[in-house]
Amino acid sequence: MGKTELNQTFAYIDLIRRKVDAARKEPEFSKRLGERAQRTPASLRSDRDVLRIFAQLIAYSQNAKATLVSGMLSKGIFETAFRDFEVGQVRLLKSAAVEAMYWDAISAIRFKRKIRAVISSAESLSSIQAKYGSFTELLDRTGIPPILRSEADVERFWQGFDNLLLVLKKEQMPFFRRTTSLLHFLLSVGYDCIKPDIVVMRVAKEGKMVPLETGDDNRRKVVRDIQLYSVDRHIRPTVVDLYFLIYGGQTGVTQLVHPWFYA
Repeated sequence: MGKTELNQTFAYIDLIRRKVDAARKEPEFSKRLGERAQRTPASLRSDRDVLRIFAQLIAYSQNAKATLVSGMLSKGIFETAFRDFEVGQVRLLKSAAVEAMYWDAISAIRFKRKIRAVISSAESLSSIQAKYGSFTELLDRTGIPPILRSEADVERFWQGFDNLLLVLKKEQMPFFRRTTSLLHFLLSVGYDCIKPDIVVMRVAKEGKMVPLETGDDNRRKVVRDIQLYSVDRHIRPTVVDLYFLIYGGQTGVTQLVHPWFYA
């Protein structure tokens, strides 16, 4: 990307931030912003933590109703159904048995095939443990910098990301062997990236950051541009992500600005 194009992208993101800031509802906005800014990968203490996050992201995926999933998760039912996310125990589960015993209680996840996806995730994690010691050790080996402080860090991020993605594809990891889902996982555990979902991509296309809302190359470009912007402006990508989601009107964050913003 040329310097002129990058400057145009930065100016567009600055404009989004100014518009959203003019409508922010306090203290709700600052509280959500602070939560995002303070995320760190310290939450990953073991592969049990990894599997728990994988399972939760799978539960929310494919247009499952977030409020229903959150309510189900808050009751601890998912933990019980999947043996408190102990990798060695989950990999031995039979999806039919989990479905028969727990489907009525966990049906908020929307699709029964997600049960198999959680079990398959444990199987892949078990294989990774045998080869690399643990998923957390594999993640460390990739050299992906959790916090981006320079353009060189952004380059290292994508080199490490592609190395990790290659391993997950070889291990047949469900969901997270795809770019968007793996970025979502890294974002969820505090790495400096965003999830290039449909709302983010629509906002990016509107600002001519990319020609299309779809396509792996376009999604990667948007994430990379936001990372470079964040390094330049000394803020975290997850903060920029929140501005994009609010600007694009994603349900779940619209309450952080005054209603007239969407009039």
